[in-house]
Amino acid sequence: MFYIVVIILLFIASVTVHVCYCRQVSKQRLQAKVFIFISVVSWGIYATLAATSMMSMLDPSSFWGRPFKITAGIIFVLLAPIYLCFYVLTQLTSPSKKILLAISQNGQLSYGDIVASVQKEDFIMTRLNDLCASGCVKQIGEKYVLSSEGRKIAAILDFMQLVLGRKVGG
Repeated sequence: MFYIVVIILLFIASVTVHVCYCRQVSKQRLQAKVFIFISVVSWGIYATLAATSMMSMLDPSSFWGRPFKITAGIIFVLLAPIYLCFYVLTQLTSPSKKILLAISQNGQLSYGDIVASVQKEDFIMTRLNDLCASGCVKQIGEKYVLSSEGRKIAAILDFMQLVLGRKVGG
């Protein structure tokens, strides 16, 4: 249990360092690579401590010592992408998010007010600008085309939809 507590504390420290870093730099760009770097360093610290005698509170050759060292490392590796998923969601603009925020800010809204708040937002241009800025889509004259990165992402999304048996948007 000691190893799991240590790895959770390292994960919390990683997230805290990332949040502090993000508050200091441009809010227009995602800083996912920075979090990945911080996570790798934190996991490396844990691996070093777990491999040395610094954390030998439990006998490493016992049943209770070794599995928890490995399990704790795996927990960290699984927590990092979960944080990244929620981190990226803070940057996205969607009709659902706009509706939730509008109702949250006003307490209650009629159907007409909700429709009006969503129609005020230019989701298509916002999303196209984000996709162009990230390099997934390129604008050529009046047309938009997928870049090589965009084609890869589209192929992965199509594959995921096929595997999950869901239609677009579901």
